[in-house]
Amino acid sequence: MTLHDLRHTFAVHAAQSGVPIPRIQKLLGHATVAMAMRYMKHAPEAYFAEDAARVAMSLTAFKSKEDAARAELVRETLRLG
Repeated sequence: MTLHDLRHTFAVHAAQSGVPIPRIQKLLGHATVAMAMRYMKHAPEAYFAEDAARVAMSLTAFKSKEDAARAELVRETLRLG
């Protein structure tokens, strides 16, 4: 096992845990985001749906937990449909 193997393992686990790519880039000391993108193939697709839902909530400016719960219900309905 080499140091490079450990770095790669760390980055894969970070991607699987949902750590954003710019943070993985900084943690690994990569000069560009493109260098860190190779680890995103290990990130589950569910993270992308969660990220999109967070952006949607931000754009619609939910003001209560009730609104957030309603949005989650809609997301779940879309996933099942």
